[in-house]
Amino acid sequence: MMCLFETASNIKTNDDFRKIIKRKHKTMQILILIGIIAMLAVIIASMSGLLDPDSYLCGFYLGLGVGLIFAGILKILQLKKISQNEELLKKERLKYTDERNRAIAGKAMQTSLFILLILAYIGMLAGVLYSRTIFYCYWSVIMAFLFIYIICRKYYNHKM
Repeated sequence: MMCLFETASNIKTNDDFRKIIKRKHKTMQILILIGIIAMLAVIIASMSGLLDPDSYLCGFYLGLGVGLIFAGILKILQLKKISQNEELLKKERLKYTDERNRAIAGKAMQTSLFILLILAYIGMLAGVLYSRTIFYCYWSVIMAFLFIYIICRKYYNHKM
């Protein structure tokens, strides 16, 4: 997934790739912060009485927060290991800039988004039978995706 969010065309040396790793390190710090915020929100909500401490949502958000924190820490450790070893750094850089890997990642993202849209559409159709809230949630997700897609398409059309 790392290669989906960066352009590999300007990465020529290990030092260029180290800059990418530093950006990923900052991204993982943000992921850890989001995990801490999720945990704090649940703790505050359960202490204030908005959530029952034994409820499913309380456990879900605590687990989500802990998972984000540990995933971020593990990724930071992995990035640190890569940036300190020149041989490993070169190997990861070559894997990162490989056009085949980037094409596979792009195709996988395209296919998964298409399937996700179909599932959201099915959920919207089935949700209307149970609740308008479910229908509007799925409808909002589909419309948000399409709106964001149009904006991104125009942006990249002018940029590239």
